[in-house]
Amino acid sequence: MYANYLVLFAILFTGYFLRKIRFLDDAMNHGLNKFIVYFAYPCMIVHNLGTLEMDEEVIVDFLLMLLLTLACFFAYGGWMYLYCKFRKVPRDVSNIVELSSLSPNNGFMGFPITLIFFGERGFLFMLAHNAAMNFFVFTYGTHVLRRNKDAIRRRTPRLIFRSFLKVLFNPNVIALIIGFLISALHWTMPEAIDEYLVYIGNVSTPMAMIYIGSTLAGCSMLEILKDHIVIEGTLNKLIILPLLTYALVILLPVDPLIKAMLILGCCFPAAATISMLAEQEGENETMASKILFLSTVLSIITIPLSIKMINLIVM
Repeated sequence: MYANYLVLFAILFTGYFLRKIRFLDDAMNHGLNKFIVYFAYPCMIVHNLGTLEMDEEVIVDFLLMLLLTLACFFAYGGWMYLYCKFRKVPRDVSNIVELSSLSPNNGFMGFPITLIFFGERGFLFMLAHNAAMNFFVFTYGTHVLRRNKDAIRRRTPRLIFRSFLKVLFNPNVIALIIGFLISALHWTMPEAIDEYLVYIGNVSTPMAMIYIGSTLAGCSMLEILKDHIVIEGTLNKLIILPLLTYALVILLPVDPLIKAMLILGCCFPAAATISMLAEQEGENETMASKILFLSTVLSIITIPLSIKMINLIVM
């Protein structure tokens, strides 16, 4: 297990190094992001779902995973709201701390890691986890970011609706639907098309790790470690919320793999989506970037431990 994980993070540090020596720049990073999100990941999703043996039980389990994930996210939202109130986190950053701490990077980091360690069925459940998170972030998350009255005045119902549709019907969701239809209809893809999807999809894992590493190269660790709010938000993200998830799901009478994916999905570092949303809403995107950076660095330690514990206790 650790050998595979070390390979992933060796690729991540390759991206970090390439950015530090200015081999990669902002424009290249932006292009890399778009290629992965809009092309490589959809190819990987269509191939992995399209070749999955789909039956009624699998569909029911997928929907169950979707609903349980949403329930967990609302529990996280309640916990983080109370935590920020109790700790008296300043209002200008509390919204960001809440949302960054409960939103995992279950796409960029979650997809490749899940596929490596838990196979295609685990990947299917992580897709459900990601879909539920997108729905949660662009409904409840938007509400959290708009608590500031100035932000509310800048937003119109039409703009909110368009933003919601833009993300809900992103290429990954479309690929999810296509893959489901191929599998459910028991349609066998032509070999050439399937090979194409495999080749493109296979580059998504290393490229995603390079992108994350390159993104992290722009942050100062010393500055981040001086901010106790960032540290507390990160500890909630990587330790407290996974433990809360374990307590919520361990006794549920469901497939152990569903429980494992609910816990693992919460263990990933903060999602980059929150930084982009914060900028759009005029909130403190710097705080979101700091939590993203620290949680990603520390996840080098916490994710292998989490996978080990999940395999020992849940599976």
